[in-house]
Amino acid sequence: MYRFDLSLAFKNFNREDAEKSAEKMLSDFQRMHFERYYANPFPLRKSAVMILLFVRDDRLKSIMIERTDIGKHAGQISFPGGKTEPSDADSIATAIRETLEEIGIQVRREDVIGDLPPVKVPVSSFEIFPVVAFVDGIGDFKTSESEVKKVLEVDVEDLRTSLSNRPVTVAEKQYEVPSFICGNSVVWGATAMIVAEMFSVLS
Repeated sequence: MYRFDLSLAFKNFNREDAEKSAEKMLSDFQRMHFERYYANPFPLRKSAVMILLFVRDDRLKSIMIERTDIGKHAGQISFPGGKTEPSDADSIATAIRETLEEIGIQVRREDVIGDLPPVKVPVSSFEIFPVVAFVDGIGDFKTSESEVKKVLEVDVEDLRTSLSNRPVTVAEKQYEVPSFICGNSVVWGATAMIVAEMFSVLS
């Protein structure tokens, strides 16, 4: 039942509505970078993330990760994923490969039930393509020590109801941003935009 209903939802949703949901999650910090980008557009590198859905105890769940304390996205909460490599046939291939590399979970192409509109991230020069998959169960995680600090099992409904404006500090300045809560961490920015797109479909 879950697979059929979710597959139907992620194939027949209104993409414009999903994009509008993502735009509502933009912070002032992001809007500043978007204004600069649209005034003088530049090429964005392709990347993809995997929204991995499954059911446990009759609750819809997903997997997010906390990045390690190294690199541009240090400590951030995100879905498994990363930049597209020349060997990747498409965004699905990127998301599948990155999910295996980062958390050790093998997702099959037949597990993929849809995708969401890409999210631009001018501040890091990426365009993220969210891929959605549904699996019958999750095995043991084998994380990439260089990329993943922690794997987080997320209750989708709890994530949805956590939406609120919260303070975050960026480059020593504080902003009030629309965000979600995952564990003890604030999810904002590009990942929050992707989450908002997901909820525009699930609603």
